Amino acid sequence: MFPHLFQGLDISEFHCETCELAKHTRVSFPISNKISSYPFHLIHSDIWGPSTISNVFGACWFVSLIDECTRVTWIFLLKQKSDVSIVIPNFHSMVQNQFGVKIKSFRTDNARDYFNQTLSPYFQSQGILHDSSCVNTPQQNGVAEMKNGHLLNTTRALLFQGNVPKSYWGEAVLTTTYMINRIPSRVLDNKRPVKILKSFYPHFRTSNGLIPRVFGCTAFVHVHSQHRDKLDPRAIKCVFLGYSSTKKGCKCYNLQTRKFYISLDVTFIENKHFFPKSFLQGEISMMEDSPYESFQPLDLPHVSTHGDEEPESSESITPESPNFTTEPVSSHVPASVTCNFPQVPKVYSREKAILEQKQVQESNSNPGNEIMVRSDLPLHTQLGETSTGSTDNLDLDLPIAVRKGTRECTN
Repeated sequence: MFPHLFQGLDISEFHCETCELAKHTRVSFPISNKISSYPFHLIHSDIWGPSTISNVFGACWFVSLIDECTRVTWIFLLKQKSDVSIVIPNFHSMVQNQFGVKIKSFRTDNARDYFNQTLSPYFQSQGILHDSSCVNTPQQNGVAEMKNGHLLNTTRALLFQGNVPKSYWGEAVLTTTYMINRIPSRVLDNKRPVKILKSFYPHFRTSNGLIPRVFGCTAFVHVHSQHRDKLDPRAIKCVFLGYSSTKKGCKCYNLQTRKFYISLDVTFIENKHFFPKSFLQGEISMMEDSPYESFQPLDLPHVSTHGDEEPESSESITPESPNFTTEPVSSHVPASVTCNFPQVPKVYSREKAILEQKQVQESNSNPGNEIMVRSDLPLHTQLGETSTGSTDNLDLDLPIAVRKGTRECTN
């Protein structure tokens, strides 16, 4: 209100405990433009999981390892979260053997899986600096966090595009990593990660010579002569699920035998998905598999009855001989409208038929053949129909317990 009172004063000198308690905010996270000048000087890592649906191999997690300089990414599927203690030492041994360098720094989040009795002594013995983010501050591990987000976005796109169930998410993540390492990146000035890594290590093999294929398409894997008879099929129908990391071949999976086939002799039908649309995300639509036309009405015996006709004998009106009607329900909807709707199963309901005792006596000359007629309702008849001889046409709106009355057997 009075700025002239604070002229010549530094605001940082004012310290108000009440203001700190009431208005304290988090420090902004500046964008880090620091890029390592040499590969494997800094490795970012993060663990994703658990997945609600395990992979076909039983994996529920995966750990990502990203090189700061080239942004080349390695993905390892984990059946248990504690397996990260085995993956990281094995990855360091691979880097030492293939590239002749040692990892100098390792950056992760504050998860306890990176601080255990296996990894912590290993980092100390190898002289690796282990940097971690602060508690509840994943922004400090932003490279790994954003990379996992990119991987999952592309993985979902592959699953949705190919109608592939969720149980194959592991193969989709590995295929996504294979693709991202070989396409231009905006962070690298539209350069490919494997191309940058090859500039440092010319002996590094960046391509296996395989043509990229559509994930989830139909593939036919050749069956060699020693595995088939003369009249057996020469190929087996599979689904394409990616590329092998150790062999020069495509990875295909057969649902019947539940086996993976890695082969170079594969024929692809890329415009045909292996899984139908109903398999999207592991869901099966019953209406797509069984349309309305497949439903058939109930096949019940029927005999038309008329209340104004007297029965010929007493046996025809006993409860053991129920009467049925098949007269159609009247409808006020034009035929031109109803013909466009699918066929719906017919509905049957009980018909109330009450005959007076004196009618039975008149139809039987022999008093010994008289039978007491119960007020039981006959079995299924169409909704809304009653016998013309019934005296209780207006009782259909009453509850069924009231309309049925008292049975003879209860006495």
